[in-house]
Amino acid sequence: MVESYFAAYGIKIFASLIVFIALIMMFIRQSNDRANADPQAIENILNQLESDYKLVTNVMVPGDRGVFDLGNVVVSPYGVFVITVKQTIGKIFGGKGDREWEVKSGGSRDFIANPLWENRKHVNALEKLIGPAPFISIVVFPRGNLKGEFGRNVIRLGELENFITQNKTFHMSMDKRDEILKALQKSQSKVRARSDYR
Repeated sequence: MVESYFAAYGIKIFASLIVFIALIMMFIRQSNDRANADPQAIENILNQLESDYKLVTNVMVPGDRGVFDLGNVVVSPYGVFVITVKQTIGKIFGGKGDREWEVKSGGSRDFIANPLWENRKHVNALEKLIGPAPFISIVVFPRGNLKGEFGRNVIRLGELENFITQNKTFHMSMDKRDEILKALQKSQSKVRARSDYR
């Protein structure tokens, strides 16, 4: 009788168990994606950089058509890292010279403007504010699955710290770094005008 029960229901029980495990794995992955996309998670990574690197958040910079709110700028003697974070979910296709990038997610298809161009506008606005500096553009996709030829400056969140710390060539003095920091702090958003320079 026990054997006939397992013969009749064993496959159904096994299939149900597989589906249950798959659902749990999907839930865990989505939870991790949400945690990785959290702006605080990005800030935490940037705050853990060595003392040569200083983070300034919510920098308000006048642009050609209004004001840019730069969420994260890291200033170091190795360069000024201008970080654009894109919360796009799905597979992202495109190239660094393309005007738009394609996003496929859950059976739907959409397009986003090339974030490298957005980042370039941020760099140009910063340059007007602080003058020439060794700017390094970074576009971070915490939740996107990168499938195109985007160049080395388009990365996943897990690559952010390494991308920044691998730049170890001195491009400015510590005095120049501190001068840039002061200029950026003056432009910080009043919403988060706390001591974001650590």
